[in-house]
Amino acid sequence: MLLTLATSAHEKERDDKMRGNFYLHTGLDTHRMNAAAHTSDDDALSEEERRHRRLRFEVIFGSLWLAFGLFVLPALIFWVGSALLGAYGENAGLSTFYVDFFGDLADASGRAWSLALGPVLLIYLLRAIFIGVKAEPTTGEDVEDEPAPSPRHRAPVRKEPKEAKRPAGRSRVEPRMGGE
Repeated sequence: MLLTLATSAHEKERDDKMRGNFYLHTGLDTHRMNAAAHTSDDDALSEEERRHRRLRFEVIFGSLWLAFGLFVLPALIFWVGSALLGAYGENAGLSTFYVDFFGDLADASGRAWSLALGPVLLIYLLRAIFIGVKAEPTTGEDVEDEPAPSPRHRAPVRKEPKEAKRPAGRSRVEPRMGGE
């Protein structure tokens, strides 16, 4: 712990910054910075601000999936293809694969565009399917009110006599070997 004697307000402010109390002096609201995405403060936002935030989220979210489809997925396909099918071409590596891939995008090849847009379309399709589905909020009271399950009881086992019941009039016949 840093112990100093601060005589002026400037020295006190400097010492507080060194201790990690920087946010107290800058006026930044640390509670707001550490809050979850959906808080009660969202109710106070205007409709325009809410739409702006949602649009910003959708653009960033879609851009990340598009970047995945353009840069990461082709590399994964190249490496899996190289492992299973062999080399891509003579003296051809990942850079040649990317040149061919982006050349196919420029030529409007359906396969290349489906590869690039596939992750974006798949994620948005899944989001569209589950658009109205929300988890029901759970409270601790619901869990505590449920009775504890009773332990399972086994049915009593009947003991049968060791001798098996044989039909009346029949006796056991042993197999015989030889000419007896």
